[in-house]
Formats: sequence, structure tokens, C-alpha cells
Amino acid sequence: MTGMNGTGRTPVGNDGESLFPFPVPELKSRNMRIGPQGILKRSFADGPDDFFRLYQGDPLELRVEIQGYDSPETLVRLYTTMDSPAGEWRELEFLRESPGAYRLSHVTRKRGTYQFRVKYSLDGGQTWYWDRLPFSRVIVDPASLKDIRMYTLIPAVSGTMRDWTDMLGHIADLGFNAVHLLPLTERDISGSPYSARDLFTIDSVYTESDGGSAFSEFRRFVDAAGDRGIKLCFDLTLNHVGVAGRMVRKCPEWIVPDRKEKDGMKRAGCWHMNTWLRWEDLVRIYYDHPHSEIRADLWEYMTKYSLFWAHFAALTGGMVRLDNLHSSHEGFISHLLEELRRACPDLIVMAEFFTDSNTVLKKAGEWNIDLFLANQWENPYAGDLRMYIRYIHDIGRMVRYFMPITTHDTGAPAQLFGAPEAAVPRYAVTALMGTGRTGIVQGTEYGCPEKIAFIGRQVTMEFHHNPVIAGGIRLINRVFAESDIFHHEGNIDFIDGDHGAVLVALRRSSPEAREGFLIGANLDVANGYSLRLDLSPFLGGRPILKTENVADGVRRDFPMRDVTLNIGPCGVVILRCRESD
Repeated sequence: MTGMNGTGRTPVGNDGESLFPFPVPELKSRNMRIGPQGILKRSFADGPDDFFRLYQGDPLELRVEIQGYDSPETLVRLYTTMDSPAGEWRELEFLRESPGAYRLSHVTRKRGTYQFRVKYSLDGGQTWYWDRLPFSRVIVDPASLKDIRMYTLIPAVSGTMRDWTDMLGHIADLGFNAVHLLPLTERDISGSPYSARDLFTIDSVYTESDGGSAFSEFRRFVDAAGDRGIKLCFDLTLNHVGVAGRMVRKCPEWIVPDRKEKDGMKRAGCWHMNTWLRWEDLVRIYYDHPHSEIRADLWEYMTKYSLFWAHFAALTGGMVRLDNLHSSHEGFISHLLEELRRACPDLIVMAEFFTDSNTVLKKAGEWNIDLFLANQWENPYAGDLRMYIRYIHDIGRMVRYFMPITTHDTGAPAQLFGAPEAAVPRYAVTALMGTGRTGIVQGTEYGCPEKIAFIGRQVTMEFHHNPVIAGGIRLINRVFAESDIFHHEGNIDFIDGDHGAVLVALRRSSPEAREGFLIGANLDVANGYSLRLDLSPFLGGRPILKTENVADGVRRDFPMRDVTLNIGPCGVVILRCRESD
């Protein structure tokens, strides 16, 4: 015979002893119910894997409607971890806007990934209901991510760190607020900056100092950048090291084995146009090593390497760039990102991650990657580029993209687009038609006909001033930095009639705004065009469009239905515009 003890929950034997090794726990009710189906209408997405992003200091704006239920006793709350210490939960109150409609506006203070869920009561708080929608996610990005104008400096052709410090004035004068440097670590036998001999040593060609004092010189460069308000971006090369590097010599078990190779080590590589490119100078790091202690030592070493360079980036409010993230070990990346966030809470993480859009969306939410490198240089023609810009805006609610003209790995603008001066309209597109983050590679402003070689021992380059290109970049950066319009997604209308060579876009703060910027960029390097545009479908019924050319200050009034833009080869037109009677 068995029975229950006095609580009525724990079975006991005939001798009164419990038959369980511990008491059955009680259910702790929080007086919550699942809400009735179909009564709650939301302003935010309701997909199971959906999320959205905000910047620090921007308000989280949410609206809900409780249909068929409205009384003074109705209460609506947001149950969330947002802006709470150590992930603690808190409640934020929705305010009643109109019968059955409630609104919440909360200014976000701390970056991070947060969850929230709506709860409501119809009887003044006696009984509470959960929204039937599962917990939603919002990622709060650092405010500095809104405006990235980044200059990629090629260390191999730029002298020593003292020379780089002198270059900061030129970079700032062009209007850039960030500098990306290719890896500075000691280079292996191939001379590639991405083939490291030692991950914790600065290559001797970059310094006039000896040994450990090189980092004193480096710190002076970092401080000089910070003093100018220039963020620094350092590459993290996580997948491979140089074939003759210190790690290979000291810890060969940290390298993926390959019995087909003479030295028994697997070479790294990448896919390009359905072809596997094998890198003879690079061997792959063995993050999946089956021995737990060896694996732990490796992970710790590579984490400390990442934190080492992230520390210097963080001193400037800067970022790290995860090279070839698409080839990285996902488990280690998850571990590393947690450590980076813990050590450097305001660090921006950018990723070179070339894959399908669904995977990008998944990893943007899972890993909270701040920036992904766009690849618009693969869309050289106006039609494809226009479509790509639309994609960048459409996905911008969930994924932030860094969209430079070219990268250090691609060709120069002259090679890709037909002329050095093509850099100016392409920069107008990436900056003034994008979503807030763009840049150029060193040499672009000088009209270099070919990309700068960064592999091997190079001599310091001498550049010749190109006032047309440099002036165009400087003007675009000034306009870009002065208006918040260019730092948001979704606020663009192409009004060029799908022209084959010219992109024309209207940028406004909102669809209702009656003023903004009219941007025209001619991608044709040989021919000019005259476009007659009708802006009345976009700006409303007033007959006159008043404009001011930001390049020369010339003001002109156009009939709203007949705005004429004349744009020469590689030309750019930037007009402030507003409706007028």
C-alpha cells in the first residue's frame, strides 16, 4: 500500500517514508494566461526567426491594438531584458493612444541583443495574458555604426607607423572617420599580410624600433588616430597561419593534418567562380582537434590573439574585421564573439562573409554581427547596381552592410569600371544611395590605374594628386556626414526610369517629407546624358521644386513635372530640394 504525504504530492510507503529521493516541486503560478486568438494586432514582425535592429539612442517604437476589448482597466506591458543589468527582466508600459490602441516608445541605452514579449490585462491587472507571439528579438547596435566612412590603408606601401601617423591628416581632410589596416603581424615566407609568422609581433618593416618597443610606436599611432576621431579597424585572420610560422613550429598538432601533403599539413584555400583556389603559403588551424586539452589550448590562444588586436581597436571606438568568416569554425566563432563582447562592449565587428542571403540573415541574428561586407563591385552596370542597392535597403532592417567602392582584393576603379574618375559616381552611389557605411581603398583618390600590390616586400609609393577625384570624394563625404538622411535604410526612391547608365535617387527622412536630396550619378565613363524627371508622384501636388546644388551653391527652380538633370561622363549631381508653391 502507498499513499500521499500531507501535501498530497509526494508518494509515501506504508511506513510513511517517501518513495521519491526528493519532494515533488510545486508549480509556481504567476497568474499568466495565453491570450485569446486573433485579438492582438502588432506593429512588429511576427516570424519565428525574425528580429530587427536599432542604434543606441534610437527609440524602440511598438504599437499594439487589442481588438474588441477596450476599457479604462486595460493595461499593456512589454516584458523585456532591454537595458537591464545581467539580462534581468523588466516591464515597460504602453500608453493608450486611442480606443484599443497602445504605444510604447523607449530610448535604447545599451548595445546588445534583447528579447521582449507583450503582456496585457483586461481587468486592471488581476489577470494577465501573454501575447500568443513567441519572444521577439531586437539588436541594439552602437551609435557609431550609423556613420562609417572608411579608408583602407595598405601598410606594405605606406612606410612605417610614423608615416601612417602623418597620413592621418590627409585621410581626415578627405572626410574619412575610420581607417582599415591590413594585418600588421609579422609576415611569413610569402610576404602576404594574411600569412602570419607570429600573431603577436608587428612586422619589422612597419617600424623604426627594435623588439618590444615597436608596440610603443604602434600605440602612438593608435593614440594619434583616436585624437583625430578616427576609428581603427584591424583584420583578424582566424582560419590559417603561415606554413613556416611560429605556431606550426611550436604546436604542429594545432594544424589540420593532410597525409597527401609532404609536410602532412592541410593547405587553406577558397572557392572562386566554382574553382577551388589553393593557398600554398597557408595551413588550416585545427579547431576541431579531438583531444580536449589541445583543443582548449588552441581556442584560448586564438581568443587571446583576437582580444589583443581588439583592445587597440576599442581604444579608438573602432572595429575588427573577421577575414573569410564564411570559412571559419562556427563553434569557435560563437565562443570568440562572446569573449569580444565581454571584453570590449562597444567594439564593432565586421565580417567578410560571402554566402547566400538566408545564411547571412541567420548568422546576423545568431552572432549579432554588426557589419557585413557588401560586394556591389560585382554589379558594374546601372540596372544590376540599382537592384543591389534596393536589396541593401530592403534587408537593412535586419542586416547592416559596409559598402565600399572596391576592396584591397579587387581591382582599382579604373580596372573594374573603365576609368579612374569612375570612382566619383560610384562613391556617390555607395555613400549617398546606401545606408550609412562606405569607403575607398588607398590610391583611389589619386586615380591609381591598378590595385595596389600588398603581398611581398614593397617600396613606399609616391602618389600624384588628382583634384577631380579627391575633390569629388571630399564633397560626397561632407554631404554624407552632414545629413542623417543617408544613414538609414528604406528611405530611397529611384526616379531615373531604369536608365541604362545613370542612377537618380530621391532621399528623404520619411515618405511624407517634402524635402530632401536629389542624387544623380552617371556610371558611363565616355558619354553624358540629359534626364527629364517627374517628381510629382513622390513629392506631392505643389508645382515647383526648389533646389540648391551643394557643389557650387547655385539655386534653381524647376517645374515639379519637368526636372532636368544634365550629367557629364563620370558626373555627379547633388541637389538639396524642397517643394514650393
